[in-house]
Amino acid sequence: MNINAKYFGEVMYEENEVIYFINGLFGFENYKKYLPLSFNEENDSMLSLQNLEDEALSFIVMNPFMLCQDYSPKLSEQDLKELEANSIDDISFYVISVIRDPVEESTVNLKAPLAVNAMNRKAKQVMLDQPEYTFRHTLGNMTHKEGE
Repeated sequence: MNINAKYFGEVMYEENEVIYFINGLFGFENYKKYLPLSFNEENDSMLSLQNLEDEALSFIVMNPFMLCQDYSPKLSEQDLKELEANSIDDISFYVISVIRDPVEESTVNLKAPLAVNAMNRKAKQVMLDQPEYTFRHTLGNMTHKEGE
C-alpha cells in the first residue's frame, strides 16, 4: 500500500506496520490508523505519526525516555486491558511534540503519552495521574540521558 506522507512524500507500507488507536487521539477521535515513520533510521527518537485516513494529518512524536531519564509513566489495569497487554513491558511510549524555532523552545506532552502495545500494535493516548508531568515540557529544560 502507498500513502503520500506529509513529511516524507510517497511511502510504501504494509498493514502490519500500522498502529491502531482504539479511541483515536485527543481531539482527533475519528482518526484511528497511523503509520510511524522514523526521521532517524537508527532509532525511534523522533517519528512522524502519519494518519492513513487523512494525508494532511501527521504528528511529530518523540521517545520520552531519550528526553527525560526518569520518565516513568504508570498505566492503569484498565489501560493494559484495553491494549490487550500482558504487562507494562509490552508497551512502548511516545509523546506528542510541538516543534518550534529554536528547537530548545519545542515542547512535549509528558502528561498524555501514546501507549503502544508492541505485540499487537494497538494504541491509546492515556492521561497519567502523575502530577509531576504536564502538557508542555520545554525541550531546553529537560534532562537528557548521559551519552545522548
